[in-house]
Amino acid sequence: MNLKTYIKNGLLILFFAVLFNACGEGTVNIDENQYEAKIAIEAILVPNQPVEKIYISRNFRVNQNLQRTNIFLPNADVVLTDVDNDEIYTLQFDSDKLWFYYPGNDLTIGYEQTYRLDVTARIEGEVLQASATTTTPKAGLDIVGVNYDTLAYFQRNANDELLFFELAFQRAPGTDFYLQTTTALDAEVSSFVYDNPYDDYTEEEVLDDLTDFSYEWEWIQNTPMTPGITNMEIFWFDIWFYGRYEIVVYAADPNYQDFLRTYSEVQDDDGNFHAPVFHIEGDGIGVFGSAVADTVYLTVIP
Repeated sequence: MNLKTYIKNGLLILFFAVLFNACGEGTVNIDENQYEAKIAIEAILVPNQPVEKIYISRNFRVNQNLQRTNIFLPNADVVLTDVDNDEIYTLQFDSDKLWFYYPGNDLTIGYEQTYRLDVTARIEGEVLQASATTTTPKAGLDIVGVNYDTLAYFQRNANDELLFFELAFQRAPGTDFYLQTTTALDAEVSSFVYDNPYDDYTEEEVLDDLTDFSYEWEWIQNTPMTPGITNMEIFWFDIWFYGRYEIVVYAADPNYQDFLRTYSEVQDDDGNFHAPVFHIEGDGIGVFGSAVADTVYLTVIP
């Protein structure tokens, strides 16, 4: 397994949280007095993987100058507690990568273990605190097969039927939500599939959005919570480059599930707004969750 960027860049909307004031109108009324400083947490624990990529940042006012705002909170006190064993681990800030991590070798994230993240930070002179707890999923997730190791882009068989990659994985007991990420390992302007059936892009546009093109994700939910085989297709609209791909399947805990389901769906059909589901207590927004993962590698050729 290889721990990559588990949360797509789009999830960094955590940086801004405003209070919505609307009732069936599909509009948002924002007043400066409604702003409340919040600690933004973006952290996923994976069994047997290092504790890293723990992003601790802040929200900001709608009219705030972001070029003069330090979004990240390098001086925050960030503590991870192994609740089952009553062990406490203090995390450190990496000033180059802008995340918190645990530098020691005496912490191993386990399966079916409960962990609590506690964060204390000062924002605009106010001391804020946030806390969240996750229980890692059970072991058992395993990618047991893939129908093709290599395909030509939009390849068809002798009957002119479109072929596609499809994974088969063993489900983790007790989990009914699975996230699949597709990362292009050879993402460059020169390897982009310009002759694709979806849209026309210039080299300049590809360069500007290179990161977004190189990382895609899909999920399935409501699978049986018992062991068994489930299939997931890798859609061609998630493939934008020729070359190697890393495909990771995650069995997600309820915290991660609820965040992914709700972070971008904040307006009901009747126009009313509501907050995403964060599972964070105190002065916090975002996600602190966990997942188990397995990885496979595929290749797309011209």
